[in-house]
Amino acid sequence: MSRVNRLAGVTAVLLLLAGATGFLSIARFLSGSEEDNSDRAAPIASAADRAITQLQQRLASKPNDLVSLDGLGSAYLQKARESGDPAFYTKAGGLFDKAQAIDPTDQEGITGASRLAAARHDFARALELAQQALRLDPDDPDIQGALGDALVELGRYDEARSAFQRMLDARPDLNAYVRIAYVRELYGDSVGAIEAMKLAVEAVRPGGETAAWVHWQLGNIYFNTNAPDNAAAEYRAALDAFPGYVHAVAGNARLAAARGDYEKAIELYRDVTARQPVVDYVAALGDVYRAAGRDGEAQRQYDLVGAIDSLYRANGIDTDLEMALYMADHDLNRDDALGQARAAYEARPGSIRAADVLSWALYKIGKNDEALNYSREALRLGTQDPMILFHAGMINYKVGDRDAARDYLSRAIQINPSFSILYGEQARTTLEDLQNAVKRQE
Repeated sequence: MSRVNRLAGVTAVLLLLAGATGFLSIARFLSGSEEDNSDRAAPIASAADRAITQLQQRLASKPNDLVSLDGLGSAYLQKARESGDPAFYTKAGGLFDKAQAIDPTDQEGITGASRLAAARHDFARALELAQQALRLDPDDPDIQGALGDALVELGRYDEARSAFQRMLDARPDLNAYVRIAYVRELYGDSVGAIEAMKLAVEAVRPGGETAAWVHWQLGNIYFNTNAPDNAAAEYRAALDAFPGYVHAVAGNARLAAARGDYEKAIELYRDVTARQPVVDYVAALGDVYRAAGRDGEAQRQYDLVGAIDSLYRANGIDTDLEMALYMADHDLNRDDALGQARAAYEARPGSIRAADVLSWALYKIGKNDEALNYSREALRLGTQDPMILFHAGMINYKVGDRDAARDYLSRAIQINPSFSILYGEQARTTLEDLQNAVKRQE
Protein backbone atom coordinates (compact mmCIF):
# COMPACT_ATOMS: atom_id res chain seq x y z
CA MET A 1 0.00 0.00 0.00
CA SER A 2 1.37 3.44 -0.89
CA ARG A 3 2.10 5.94 1.85
CA VAL A 4 -0.68 8.23 0.59
CA ASN A 5 -3.27 5.43 0.49
CA ARG A 6 -2.21 4.18 3.91
CA LEU A 7 -2.63 7.69 5.30
CA ALA A 8 -6.06 8.00 3.68
CA GLY A 9 -7.10 4.76 5.35
CA VAL A 10 -5.93 5.97 8.74
CA THR A 11 -7.77 9.25 8.21
CA ALA A 12 -11.01 7.42 7.48
CA VAL A 13 -10.66 5.31 10.62
CA LEU A 14 -9.96 8.36 12.78
CA LEU A 15 -12.92 10.30 11.43
CA LEU A 16 -15.18 7.32 12.06
CA LEU A 17 -13.84 7.12 15.58
CA ALA A 18 -14.44 10.83 16.05
CA GLY A 19 -18.02 10.49 14.95
CA ALA A 20 -18.65 7.38 17.01
CA THR A 21 -16.96 7.76 20.36
CA GLY A 22 -14.98 11.00 20.42
CA PHE A 23 -11.47 12.10 21.25
CA LEU A 24 -10.77 9.40 23.86
CA SER A 25 -11.14 6.66 21.25
CA ILE A 26 -8.83 8.56 18.91
CA ALA A 27 -6.26 8.79 21.70
CA ARG A 28 -6.45 5.04 22.24
CA PHE A 29 -6.09 4.43 18.51
CA LEU A 30 -3.09 6.72 18.24
CA SER A 31 -1.36 5.15 21.22
CA GLY A 32 -1.87 1.70 19.75
CA SER A 33 -3.98 0.67 22.73
CA GLU A 34 -7.51 -0.65 22.55
CA GLU A 35 -7.58 -2.00 26.07
CA ASP A 36 -9.80 -0.57 28.75
CA ASN A 37 -7.81 2.01 30.69
CA SER A 38 -10.45 2.42 33.37
CA ASP A 39 -7.98 1.28 36.05
CA ARG A 40 -5.98 4.46 35.49
CA ALA A 41 -6.48 7.26 37.97
CA ALA A 42 -9.38 9.42 36.88
CA PRO A 43 -8.28 12.83 35.59
CA ILE A 44 -8.72 15.70 37.98
CA ALA A 45 -11.76 17.81 37.17
CA SER A 46 -10.70 21.31 36.23
CA ALA A 47 -12.50 24.58 36.83
CA ALA A 48 -13.64 24.38 33.20
CA ASP A 49 -15.18 20.95 33.81
CA ARG A 50 -17.11 22.26 36.79
CA ALA A 51 -18.24 25.36 34.91
CA ILE A 52 -19.43 23.27 31.97
CA THR A 53 -21.56 21.08 34.22
CA GLN A 54 -23.10 24.03 36.06
CA LEU A 55 -23.81 26.07 32.93
CA GLN A 56 -25.29 23.14 31.05
CA GLN A 57 -27.71 22.65 33.94
CA ARG A 58 -28.63 26.33 33.93
CA LEU A 59 -29.23 26.36 30.18
CA ALA A 60 -31.46 23.32 30.46
CA SER A 61 -33.96 25.51 32.31
CA LYS A 62 -33.07 28.87 30.69
CA PRO A 63 -31.92 28.08 27.13
CA ASN A 64 -31.72 31.73 26.03
CA ASP A 65 -29.80 33.10 29.00
CA LEU A 66 -26.99 35.17 27.47
CA VAL A 67 -24.71 35.01 30.48
CA SER A 68 -24.90 31.22 30.49
CA LEU A 69 -24.47 30.93 26.72
CA ASP A 70 -21.38 33.14 26.74
CA GLY A 71 -20.01 31.49 29.86
CA LEU A 72 -20.42 27.98 28.49
CA GLY A 73 -18.84 29.01 25.19
CA SER A 74 -15.82 30.37 27.07
CA ALA A 75 -15.65 27.23 29.20
CA TYR A 76 -15.58 25.12 26.04
CA LEU A 77 -12.69 27.24 24.71
CA GLN A 78 -10.81 26.60 27.94
CA LYS A 79 -11.58 22.88 27.71
CA ALA A 80 -10.27 22.80 24.14
CA ARG A 81 -6.98 24.23 25.43
CA GLU A 82 -6.84 21.69 28.24
CA SER A 83 -7.72 18.64 26.17
CA GLY A 84 -6.61 19.42 22.64
CA ASP A 85 -10.00 18.18 21.44
CA PRO A 86 -11.11 20.44 18.55
CA ALA A 87 -14.75 19.39 18.94
CA PHE A 88 -14.99 21.87 21.82
CA TYR A 89 -14.38 24.69 19.34
CA THR A 90 -17.42 23.60 17.36
CA LYS A 91 -19.49 23.51 20.54
CA ALA A 92 -18.30 26.96 21.55
CA GLY A 93 -19.09 28.35 18.11
CA GLY A 94 -22.68 27.17 18.28
CA LEU A 95 -23.18 28.92 21.61
CA PHE A 96 -21.62 32.22 20.53
CA ASP A 97 -23.69 32.16 17.34
CA LYS A 98 -26.87 31.62 19.35
CA ALA A 99 -25.98 34.44 21.75
CA GLN A 100 -25.42 36.88 18.88
CA ALA A 101 -28.67 35.80 17.22
CA ILE A 102 -30.51 36.66 20.44
CA ASP A 103 -28.65 39.95 20.94
CA PRO A 104 -26.33 41.27 18.19
CA THR A 105 -24.88 43.74 20.72
CA ASP A 106 -23.84 41.02 23.18
CA GLN A 107 -20.30 42.22 23.77
CA GLU A 108 -19.23 39.14 25.77
CA GLY A 109 -20.41 36.82 23.02
CA ILE A 110 -18.68 38.85 20.31
CA THR A 111 -15.43 38.83 22.29
CA GLY A 112 -15.77 35.09 22.80
CA ALA A 113 -16.33 34.62 19.08
CA SER A 114 -13.16 36.63 18.43
CA ARG A 115 -11.19 34.34 20.72
CA LEU A 116 -12.69 31.32 18.95
CA ALA A 117 -11.72 32.69 15.53
CA ALA A 118 -8.16 33.21 16.79
CA ALA A 119 -8.05 29.66 18.15
CA ARG A 120 -9.11 28.45 14.71
CA HIS A 121 -6.37 30.62 13.14
CA ASP A 122 -8.87 32.84 11.32
CA PHE A 123 -7.11 35.96 12.50
CA ALA A 124 -8.75 38.37 10.06
CA ARG A 125 -12.16 37.35 11.42
CA ALA A 126 -10.83 37.53 14.97
CA LEU A 127 -9.72 41.11 14.34
CA GLU A 128 -13.05 42.07 12.81
CA LEU A 129 -14.96 40.70 15.81
CA ALA A 130 -12.60 42.31 18.34
CA GLN A 131 -13.06 45.68 16.65
CA GLN A 132 -16.83 45.16 16.72
CA ALA A 133 -16.71 44.41 20.45
CA LEU A 134 -14.44 47.39 21.04
CA ARG A 135 -17.02 49.74 19.53
CA LEU A 136 -19.49 48.47 22.12
CA ASP A 137 -17.10 48.81 25.07
CA PRO A 138 -13.86 50.70 24.33
CA ASP A 139 -12.60 50.40 27.90
CA ASP A 140 -12.81 46.63 28.38
CA PRO A 141 -9.27 45.24 28.87
CA ASP A 142 -10.32 41.76 27.73
CA ILE A 143 -11.34 43.17 24.37
CA GLN A 144 -7.97 44.92 24.10
CA GLY A 145 -6.41 41.51 24.69
CA ALA A 146 -8.49 39.88 21.96
CA LEU A 147 -7.63 42.77 19.63
CA GLY A 148 -3.92 42.42 20.33
CA ASP A 149 -4.03 38.65 19.88
CA ALA A 150 -5.42 39.04 16.37
CA LEU A 151 -3.04 41.87 15.46
CA VAL A 152 0.06 40.03 16.59
CA GLU A 153 -0.79 36.98 14.47
CA LEU A 154 -1.45 39.21 11.48
CA GLY A 155 2.02 40.70 11.82
CA ARG A 156 0.82 44.12 12.98
CA TYR A 157 3.19 44.12 15.92
CA ASP A 158 3.29 47.79 16.87
CA GLU A 159 -0.51 47.93 17.00
CA ALA A 160 -0.60 44.70 19.00
CA ARG A 161 1.93 46.03 21.48
CA SER A 162 -0.18 49.16 21.95
CA ALA A 163 -3.32 47.09 22.54
CA PHE A 164 -1.55 44.95 25.13
CA GLN A 165 -0.19 48.04 26.85
CA ARG A 166 -3.71 49.48 27.08
CA MET A 167 -4.82 46.18 28.56
CA LEU A 168 -2.00 46.29 31.10
CA ASP A 169 -2.70 49.92 32.01
CA ALA A 170 -6.40 49.20 32.55
CA ARG A 171 -5.91 46.02 34.56
CA PRO A 172 -2.43 44.68 35.33
CA ASP A 173 -3.22 41.00 35.78
CA LEU A 174 -2.32 37.52 34.60
CA ASN A 175 -3.90 37.94 31.16
CA ALA A 176 -1.96 41.14 30.51
CA TYR A 177 1.37 39.83 31.80
CA VAL A 178 1.40 36.74 29.56
CA ARG A 179 0.73 38.88 26.50
CA ILE A 180 3.45 41.36 27.41
CA ALA A 181 5.83 38.42 27.84
CA TYR A 182 4.99 37.12 24.38
CA VAL A 183 5.56 40.48 22.72
CA ARG A 184 8.87 40.94 24.51
CA GLU A 185 9.98 37.52 23.32
CA LEU A 186 9.04 38.42 19.75
CA TYR A 187 11.19 41.54 19.99
CA GLY A 188 14.17 39.55 21.24
CA ASP A 189 13.89 40.56 24.90
CA SER A 190 14.09 37.16 26.59
CA VAL A 191 15.02 38.68 29.96
CA GLY A 192 11.99 40.96 29.83
CA ALA A 193 9.79 38.06 28.76
CA ILE A 194 10.90 36.04 31.78
CA GLU A 195 10.25 39.00 34.07
CA ALA A 196 6.72 39.38 32.73
CA MET A 197 6.01 35.65 33.05
CA LYS A 198 7.24 35.72 36.64
CA LEU A 199 4.66 38.44 37.29
CA ALA A 200 2.07 36.14 35.73
CA VAL A 201 3.15 33.35 38.08
CA GLU A 202 2.72 35.69 41.04
CA ALA A 203 -0.68 36.82 39.79
CA VAL A 204 -2.23 33.42 39.09
CA ARG A 205 -4.33 31.67 41.70
CA PRO A 206 -2.31 28.71 43.04
CA GLY A 207 -3.38 25.28 41.86
CA GLY A 208 -5.40 24.31 38.82
CA GLU A 209 -4.87 24.19 35.08
CA THR A 210 -4.30 27.90 34.61
CA ALA A 211 -1.46 27.95 37.14
CA ALA A 212 0.03 24.89 35.45
CA TRP A 213 -0.23 26.58 32.06
CA VAL A 214 1.63 29.67 33.29
CA HIS A 215 4.46 27.62 34.79
CA TRP A 216 4.67 25.58 31.59
CA GLN A 217 4.94 28.74 29.48
CA LEU A 218 7.73 30.09 31.68
CA GLY A 219 9.45 26.71 31.47
CA ASN A 220 9.35 26.90 27.69
CA ILE A 221 11.04 30.29 27.69
CA TYR A 222 13.76 28.88 29.94
CA PHE A 223 14.20 25.87 27.63
CA ASN A 224 14.46 28.09 24.57
CA THR A 225 17.16 30.18 26.26
CA ASN A 226 19.28 27.18 27.32
CA ALA A 227 18.30 27.12 30.98
CA PRO A 228 17.20 23.47 31.31
CA ASP A 229 17.36 23.36 35.10
CA ASN A 230 15.04 26.35 35.37
CA ALA A 231 12.76 24.81 32.75
CA ALA A 232 12.60 21.56 34.72
CA ALA A 233 11.72 23.47 37.88
CA GLU A 234 8.83 25.20 36.14
CA TYR A 235 7.54 21.93 34.69
CA ARG A 236 7.63 20.45 38.21
CA ALA A 237 5.70 23.45 39.47
CA ALA A 238 3.14 22.91 36.72
CA LEU A 239 2.71 19.28 37.74
CA ASP A 240 2.38 20.31 41.38
CA ALA A 241 -0.34 22.78 40.43
CA PHE A 242 -2.22 20.30 38.24
CA PRO A 243 -1.02 16.68 38.63
CA GLY A 244 -0.49 14.91 35.34
CA TYR A 245 -0.58 18.17 33.38
CA VAL A 246 0.04 16.92 29.87
CA HIS A 247 2.01 19.92 28.56
CA ALA A 248 4.43 19.77 31.49
CA VAL A 249 4.96 16.07 30.82
CA ALA A 250 5.71 17.00 27.20
CA GLY A 251 8.16 19.62 28.47
CA ASN A 252 9.96 16.96 30.47
CA ALA A 253 9.99 14.74 27.38
CA ARG A 254 11.67 17.51 25.41
CA LEU A 255 14.25 17.97 28.17
CA ALA A 256 14.98 14.24 28.14
CA ALA A 257 15.42 14.25 24.37
CA ALA A 258 17.72 17.28 24.59
CA ARG A 259 20.06 15.47 26.96
CA GLY A 260 20.02 12.37 24.75
CA ASP A 261 17.85 10.19 27.00
CA TYR A 262 15.66 9.00 24.16
CA GLU A 263 14.09 6.09 26.03
CA LYS A 264 12.81 8.44 28.74
CA ALA A 265 11.62 10.92 26.12
CA ILE A 266 9.75 8.15 24.30
CA GLU A 267 8.14 6.96 27.52
CA LEU A 268 6.93 10.47 28.34
CA TYR A 269 5.78 11.33 24.82
CA ARG A 270 3.84 8.05 24.63
CA ASP A 271 1.98 9.09 27.77
CA VAL A 272 1.35 12.53 26.29
CA THR A 273 0.07 11.30 22.94
CA ALA A 274 -2.15 8.69 24.59
CA ARG A 275 -3.90 11.53 26.39
CA GLN A 276 -3.61 14.41 23.95
CA PRO A 277 -2.88 13.27 20.39
CA VAL A 278 -2.13 16.61 18.77
CA VAL A 279 0.18 17.07 15.80
CA ASP A 280 3.04 18.70 17.72
CA TYR A 281 3.35 15.86 20.20
CA VAL A 282 2.75 12.99 17.78
CA ALA A 283 5.40 14.44 15.44
CA ALA A 284 7.78 14.98 18.36
CA LEU A 285 7.41 11.33 19.37
CA GLY A 286 8.19 10.34 15.79
CA ASP A 287 11.27 12.55 15.79
CA VAL A 288 12.58 10.97 18.99
CA TYR A 289 11.95 7.48 17.65
CA ARG A 290 13.94 8.44 14.56
CA ALA A 291 16.79 9.87 16.63
CA ALA A 292 16.84 6.60 18.58
CA GLY A 293 17.13 4.62 15.34
CA ARG A 294 13.61 3.19 15.57
CA ASP A 295 12.54 4.24 12.10
CA GLY A 296 9.52 1.96 11.80
CA GLU A 297 7.97 3.34 14.96
CA ALA A 298 8.82 6.87 13.85
CA GLN A 299 7.02 6.31 10.56
CA ARG A 300 3.93 5.07 12.36
CA GLN A 301 3.69 8.40 14.17
CA TYR A 302 4.34 10.40 11.01
CA ASP A 303 1.62 8.48 9.18
CA LEU A 304 -0.88 9.70 11.77
CA VAL A 305 -0.12 13.40 11.50
CA GLY A 306 -2.19 13.98 8.38
CA ALA A 307 -5.09 12.11 9.92
CA ILE A 308 -5.07 14.29 13.03
CA ASP A 309 -4.81 17.37 10.84
CA SER A 310 -7.94 16.25 8.97
CA LEU A 311 -9.81 16.11 12.26
CA TYR A 312 -8.73 19.64 13.12
CA ARG A 313 -9.72 20.97 9.72
CA ALA A 314 -13.11 19.25 10.08
CA ASN A 315 -13.64 21.40 13.17
CA GLY A 316 -12.84 24.64 11.36
CA ILE A 317 -9.17 25.06 12.24
CA ASP A 318 -6.79 26.43 9.61
CA THR A 319 -3.54 24.47 9.92
CA ASP A 320 -1.77 25.64 6.76
CA LEU A 321 1.18 27.17 8.60
CA GLU A 322 1.74 24.26 10.97
CA MET A 323 1.40 21.60 8.28
CA ALA A 324 3.62 23.50 5.85
CA LEU A 325 6.40 23.52 8.44
CA TYR A 326 5.83 19.87 9.33
CA MET A 327 5.97 18.78 5.69
CA ALA A 328 9.04 20.91 4.96
CA ASP A 329 10.85 19.61 8.03
CA HIS A 330 10.11 15.99 7.14
CA ASP A 331 10.66 16.35 3.38
CA LEU A 332 7.08 15.42 2.50
CA ASN A 333 5.44 16.68 -0.71
CA ARG A 334 7.47 19.85 -0.96
CA ASP A 335 5.15 21.40 -3.54
CA ASP A 336 2.19 21.04 -1.17
CA ALA A 337 4.30 22.40 1.68
CA LEU A 338 5.15 25.47 -0.38
CA GLY A 339 1.52 25.96 -1.42
CA GLN A 340 0.31 25.84 2.17
CA ALA A 341 3.13 28.14 3.30
CA ARG A 342 2.17 30.70 0.65
CA ALA A 343 -1.50 30.47 1.66
CA ALA A 344 -0.58 31.00 5.31
CA TYR A 345 1.59 34.00 4.45
CA GLU A 346 -1.18 35.56 2.35
CA ALA A 347 -3.57 35.15 5.29
CA ARG A 348 -1.05 36.69 7.71
CA PRO A 349 0.92 39.29 5.74
CA GLY A 350 3.70 40.65 7.90
CA SER A 351 3.75 37.72 10.32
CA ILE A 352 7.34 36.75 11.08
CA ARG A 353 6.27 33.15 11.72
CA ALA A 354 4.55 32.93 8.35
CA ALA A 355 7.57 34.53 6.66
CA ASP A 356 9.91 32.08 8.37
CA VAL A 357 7.89 29.01 7.35
CA LEU A 358 7.60 30.29 3.78
CA SER A 359 11.35 30.89 3.64
CA TRP A 360 11.99 27.33 4.80
CA ALA A 361 9.53 25.79 2.35
CA LEU A 362 11.21 27.75 -0.46
CA TYR A 363 14.66 26.61 0.71
CA LYS A 364 13.53 23.00 0.70
CA ILE A 365 12.48 23.28 -2.93
CA GLY A 366 15.67 25.06 -3.98
CA LYS A 367 14.28 28.58 -4.43
CA ASN A 368 16.98 30.09 -2.28
CA ASP A 369 16.99 33.70 -3.50
CA GLU A 370 13.27 34.04 -2.83
CA ALA A 371 13.74 32.22 0.47
CA LEU A 372 16.32 34.82 1.50
CA ASN A 373 13.82 37.67 1.12
CA TYR A 374 11.31 36.03 3.45
CA SER A 375 14.03 34.99 5.88
CA ARG A 376 15.08 38.63 6.23
CA GLU A 377 11.46 39.52 6.89
CA ALA A 378 11.25 36.84 9.59
CA LEU A 379 14.25 38.42 11.33
CA ARG A 380 12.96 41.99 11.25
CA LEU A 381 11.93 42.21 14.93
CA GLY A 382 15.18 40.82 16.27
CA THR A 383 13.47 37.68 17.57
CA GLN A 384 16.01 35.41 19.27
CA ASP A 385 14.42 32.16 18.13
CA PRO A 386 17.12 29.58 17.38
CA MET A 387 14.99 27.88 14.73
CA ILE A 388 14.45 31.11 12.79
CA LEU A 389 18.19 31.80 13.06
CA PHE A 390 19.01 28.27 11.91
CA HIS A 391 16.75 28.68 8.89
CA ALA A 392 18.46 31.99 8.10
CA GLY A 393 21.87 30.38 8.45
CA MET A 394 21.12 27.54 6.06
CA ILE A 395 19.48 29.84 3.51
CA ASN A 396 22.43 32.24 3.56
CA TYR A 397 24.77 29.26 3.21
CA LYS A 398 22.93 28.20 0.06
CA VAL A 399 23.07 31.66 -1.53
CA GLY A 400 26.79 31.88 -0.82
CA ASP A 401 26.88 34.43 2.02
CA ARG A 402 29.13 32.39 4.28
CA ASP A 403 29.73 35.18 6.80
CA ALA A 404 26.00 35.64 7.42
CA ALA A 405 25.50 31.88 7.56
CA ARG A 406 28.24 31.52 10.15
CA ASP A 407 26.78 34.35 12.23
CA TYR A 408 23.21 33.02 12.25
CA LEU A 409 24.20 29.42 12.95
CA SER A 410 26.53 30.38 15.79
CA ARG A 411 23.82 32.53 17.34
CA ALA A 412 21.27 29.72 17.09
CA ILE A 413 23.58 27.28 18.85
CA GLN A 414 24.67 29.84 21.43
CA ILE A 415 21.07 30.62 22.39
CA ASN A 416 20.18 26.95 22.75
CA PRO A 417 22.47 24.10 21.67
CA SER A 418 19.48 21.73 22.02
CA PHE A 419 17.12 23.80 19.90
CA SER A 420 16.14 20.93 17.57
CA ILE A 421 16.38 17.16 17.63
CA LEU A 422 15.97 17.25 13.84
CA TYR A 423 18.49 19.93 12.95
CA GLY A 424 20.86 20.38 15.89
CA GLU A 425 23.58 18.16 14.42
CA GLN A 426 23.23 19.72 10.97
CA ALA A 427 23.63 23.17 12.49
CA ARG A 428 26.78 22.14 14.34
CA THR A 429 28.45 20.37 11.41
CA THR A 430 27.62 23.17 8.96
CA LEU A 431 28.99 25.78 11.36
CA GLU A 432 32.13 23.71 11.88
CA ASP A 433 32.66 23.49 8.11
CA LEU A 434 32.25 27.25 7.79
CA GLN A 435 34.69 27.94 10.63
CA ASN A 436 37.24 25.53 9.18
CA ALA A 437 36.96 27.26 5.81
CA VAL A 438 37.83 30.57 7.47
CA LYS A 439 40.85 29.01 9.18
CA ARG A 440 42.10 27.60 5.88
CA GLN A 441 41.97 31.08 4.36
CA GLU A 442 44.03 32.64 7.15
